[in-house]
Parts: sequence; C-alpha cells; structure tokens
Amino acid sequence: MTPQAPGPHRSDESEPVSSGVGESVRARGGWVTFARWAFYAAIAAAFMFFLWRVDWAELQDLDANWALVAIATGLGVAFRYLGVFVWRVVLTRLGAEDLPRFRTLSSVYAKAWLARYIPGTVPWLAGKVLLASRHGISRSRLAVSTLVEAAAQIVAVGAVSLLLLAVDPRVGEVSPSLRLLVAAGAVVGFAAMAPPVFNRVMALGFRLMKRGRPAQVGWPVVRDSLALYGGGALLSGLAYAVLILALVEDVSAGDIVYLVGAFGFAGVVGMLTPLVPAGVGTRDVTQYALLAIVLTPATAALIVLVSRVWSALVDLLFWAIAVAIGRGEGER
Repeated sequence: MTPQAPGPHRSDESEPVSSGVGESVRARGGWVTFARWAFYAAIAAAFMFFLWRVDWAELQDLDANWALVAIATGLGVAFRYLGVFVWRVVLTRLGAEDLPRFRTLSSVYAKAWLARYIPGTVPWLAGKVLLASRHGISRSRLAVSTLVEAAAQIVAVGAVSLLLLAVDPRVGEVSPSLRLLVAAGAVVGFAAMAPPVFNRVMALGFRLMKRGRPAQVGWPVVRDSLALYGGGALLSGLAYAVLILALVEDVSAGDIVYLVGAFGFAGVVGMLTPLVPAGVGTRDVTQYALLAIVLTPATAALIVLVSRVWSALVDLLFWAIAVAIGRGEGER
C-alpha cells in the first residue's frame, strides 16, 4: 500500500499556542490598566490628604492683588510646561522617534507631576514611564529621560539659586548647613549626570533588573537640559516673587533677586528630601527661614502657607489644562 502523504498542518493544533499568547497579552494589558487606575487613585487620595491638612482658617481674611496672583499663576503654569519641553528634548536627544504630540506628552507629564504628593520620589518618576509607554516610547528611553530631567532640575535650579543668593549681602544670614546641602546636591547631581558616570550606573541597574541595555546619554543631553532648567529656575522663582508682591506691599524691587533665589533654594531642599510629599515640611521650613530675613515672622509664615496652597492649585490647573487639551489626542 502506498503511504499517504502527510496532510496539511491542522490549525487546531496551533490554536492552544496562539490562544495562550493572546491570553498572556490580554492579561498583561489588564494589569497595566489596573496599575494605571490604581496610580490615579493614589494621586487623588494623596492630593486630598494634602488639602485636608491645610489650615484654611488662616486664609479667610487674605487680601491680595488678584491681578498679580493671576500673573504669578501664569508663570507657574509656564514653568511646568517648560518641564514637558525639557523632557521632549531629552527624549529626542536619546533617539526617540515618532514621539506623540506635545499636547499628549503634556497630559502624561501633568498626571505624573501630581504624583509628587505621594510620599517618595518613585511614584513621580515611575508614573511617567507607566503612562508614556502606552504611546509607543521604549521604556528604556523613558526611564533614562525621566532621571535626566529630574537631575537637571535639581542641579540647574540649585546652582542658579545659590548664585542669586550669593550676590545678596544677606546671604550670611542663611543657615550654612542649608547652603551646604543645596551645594552638595548640585555638585553630586552634576557628577551623576556626567555621561560616563550616568551611563555606567544605568547599565548596572538595567543589568540587575535584566532589562537589556539602556539608552546612552551624551553631553548634548546634559548641556541642553541644564541650560533649559537654568532659565526655568528664574521663571519659577519669579512666579513666587510676583506672588509675594501680590500679598505684601512693602517688598522692594531690590528684594526680587533674593526672593527668586530663596524660593528656588527652598524648592531644591524639598526635592532633596524625597520621602516628604511635594517637599512639604522641609521646603516650608526653608522658605520661612529665608523669608524671615526680609519679612516679619508673621508675614513670612503667611507667605509659606499661601505659597504652599497656591503651588498645589497651580499643579491642579496645569493638570486640568494639559488633560483637557490632550483629550483631543485620545489621552486618558
């Protein structure tokens, strides 16, 4: 009897494999969706807790120049959008192609920015990777760009703030330990951003996590991010200075440079204490110590409270604007 030729491969034999792959993909997508909504819930809970802790009674009789408050708010939102621009520049320098539109990256950035109200630095950094990876950007580039952008913010704002305070004769009244902390943070941050060091540390981290090879950082990335955030330090500090002008009448023009440096300095101290949500506590104490040099203790305490609430509301406004505009791109 002539042996029969083998028939065509039966499709039902391959179905379990393809079905298994499909189930794996669906399961992974389900976990990512769950993680995303859990992230949103954690942000909402942390932000509500932050607002709950505010002593609103202290703000009932607040008298302010609301036109200047509006200008300060505009500057504050502009600084946050500068962060999106820096992030996009870093991603581009790292070789990312076909990036989503700026409005989409802004929506992702604004959501992750609110994660700073969750204790620890990881939620803020990991949130950008989690949310942006949905738009086809490699996790390697996202992880590297997120760390570069955060480090550039600390180094540039710290350096500019120290420079502005150094030209003011009242700098001698600033606590030497605080000056040392910010200076050390700026120096260590710059050293860590040097491509030979940064790339080696990232390669070690990726190797330990078995994640392949990270994107490589070059000097142009460091140069551009530091230069942009150097200007951002002036923009952010100016926003706070204008806020003070809206609340205090006897602040002189000569105090503006000092105030810009003081608020930037306090912000870096807050960023260097990552276990505190949004730097609250350490940033507030530093702000008070610096403001009490040019304001009465009572006025300095009021400014600290107002600036804390104002900053949170600017964060919320930035999120609302970015998400509303990004929704047109299908961002959720």
